[in-house]
Amino acid sequence: MTDLSIVIVNYRSWSKLDKCLQSLEQQTKGADQVIVVDNRSDDGQMEIFEDKFTWVNWIKNESNAGFAAGCNLGARNASSNWILFLNPDTQLPKDCLETLIPYCDRHPDFHLVTIKQLSENGKNTHPYGIFPTPWNSAGPIRSLERLLFHPDQTKKAMATNPICFPDWISGSFVLIRKKHFDLLEGWDERFWMYCEDIDLSKRAASKSLNRVLLNNWECLHTHGGASRVNRETKIKTKAEVIKSTHYYIEKHFDKKNKKWAHQWLKFHKMTELYFLSFFDTSKQELLTIIVAFWRELFSEQV
Repeated sequence: MTDLSIVIVNYRSWSKLDKCLQSLEQQTKGADQVIVVDNRSDDGQMEIFEDKFTWVNWIKNESNAGFAAGCNLGARNASSNWILFLNPDTQLPKDCLETLIPYCDRHPDFHLVTIKQLSENGKNTHPYGIFPTPWNSAGPIRSLERLLFHPDQTKKAMATNPICFPDWISGSFVLIRKKHFDLLEGWDERFWMYCEDIDLSKRAASKSLNRVLLNNWECLHTHGGASRVNRETKIKTKAEVIKSTHYYIEKHFDKKNKKWAHQWLKFHKMTELYFLSFFDTSKQELLTIIVAFWRELFSEQV
């Protein structure tokens, strides 16, 4: 075994989870524990999966408390030196863990580790980024900032070097020693979904823990396992992207920049959603949700 516990948080992602667990079952050197926390899918599928994958430690959450809360619940049941937080819509090559864990064991300066992630058509999904600033919440500005001020953080640079050190790594694959996870006091459960990985990386940076991308290892990541199960969930999760970005601003930005960052995010997201709502009714529903959130957020700041 690999002195590794794998934690997977699931919400109605059963077909993707099935493939993920099969890939873990086929590992040439597997994990000591595989823990699946089901965030109250309530669709009758968990019992079927418990019978099919008897070697998995199944935990039924009493509520859909979000990704961070599910990860923390799973981690409390982990007993290995390493914990791998893994999305249910990923699949690992059969020799991945056998080589990855010993390699990381030999590098005590590798603290939060991720690997290259490929889409179903073989494209690099770039599971990392630079930390948010008051102005870079818009994608084009973020790309320009990387190009001008962080050339080592561009997608091209990150894709071509075998070992890279991004600001933050995606929560879809986070390998961390349990002692460092405990040092960080886990995931922040105030983030229901999205930005919790950026927050974890930001807190790691404040404690001088490196975030590492290893391009010599890779996995498949099909995306959208839990966030696209239906229209209602898709709208809710897209709203959470915006809400969580505001939470991140409130938590990590200093007082001088906080106000402007909130207003800039509101401006460009409102503009984007307003124009898209003429062509997509889901954007109209999303805009309604977010406008109500903004009213509450900015009334609290007055």
